[in-house]
Amino acid sequence: MDNNVISPRQFMYLVILFLIGSSILIVPTPLAKSADQDGWIASFLGMSIGVLFILLYHKIAVTIGDRTFIEATIDVFGKWFGRVICFFHLAFIYIPASLVLRNIGDFMTPQILEETPLQFTHILFMLVVILDARLGIEVIGRSAEMFITWISLLLLFLFLFLTPQLEMDNVQPMFGSGIKSMIQGSFTVMNTPVLEMVVLLMIYPKVKEKTKARQAWLLGLLIGGGFLSMITLFSILVLGSDLTALNEYPVYELASKINIAGFLEGIEIIVAIVWMLTIFFKLIILYYGAALGIAQFFNIEDYRVLLLPLGMGLIVLSIIVYPDVAYFETFVRNVFPYKIMHGLLLPFLL
Repeated sequence: MDNNVISPRQFMYLVILFLIGSSILIVPTPLAKSADQDGWIASFLGMSIGVLFILLYHKIAVTIGDRTFIEATIDVFGKWFGRVICFFHLAFIYIPASLVLRNIGDFMTPQILEETPLQFTHILFMLVVILDARLGIEVIGRSAEMFITWISLLLLFLFLFLTPQLEMDNVQPMFGSGIKSMIQGSFTVMNTPVLEMVVLLMIYPKVKEKTKARQAWLLGLLIGGGFLSMITLFSILVLGSDLTALNEYPVYELASKINIAGFLEGIEIIVAIVWMLTIFFKLIILYYGAALGIAQFFNIEDYRVLLLPLGMGLIVLSIIVYPDVAYFETFVRNVFPYKIMHGLLLPFLL
């Protein structure tokens, strides 16, 4: 199997990139729909609740030692019943991976590559993901370490040049949407991406210096969640809660509004670059976790033999998983109880 390891710092970078992932484009819209001008507060609230999930996941990781979540589930619940649970949990990892891949196509095709078929975009992206997953978790960790600085700088660049367009009236009155609306908005962040962090238990045994791993995980949540909340805040400050709620990709719209001295404009490609990088790491973590878990489920010595067939299956599933974006939004709202079961109840029971 994969004997590579990563440092706590690299794990922290993976947590940050996983949290930003696809959420950078798709989370501000439902937050604005749920909590209006208080969507950014709902985001902070959801990330604060995420601290409790990390404490639970870390406790599980310490308890199960060097075993992954799949291995521990089979050991605890038995050979047969444990595998039944693992089957559904692996589906919980694999299906979101297909949704993330579809997010790539839904964004790239209409926004950038208008004449490119959706399938072609998925195939090209998956080829890179398969190659990186084949090289192992150590290479994934080093890749995150290499790109995190550029991603952070590009996001800070975006925030800096949007500052002149901020309208403070757009967040007034604060707490005007009501506590109930903000709590409902926090469920959006818990749904994606907080509860999905349970997949990180598949790579947690690869982290060196377990005593520093919890701090790295918490710091990753703080930084990644902070970026998401700031993105939501800037979307509302510039566009207003109504336009943010109506726009499919409000952050991409934000970048298109940057105009410095009449010559620095049309730089929305910055958002596209950031999103492509962060979603790459989210997809590869889900894909690597699914491949490793399935190999352990079937007692296959090397997970790499599964990468190509699983990748082909992921491409097909990403095409048929939902017919359009409107269906995807409905699906994401209704899947919250399923994520609670795998992201909270099953880990707590384990």
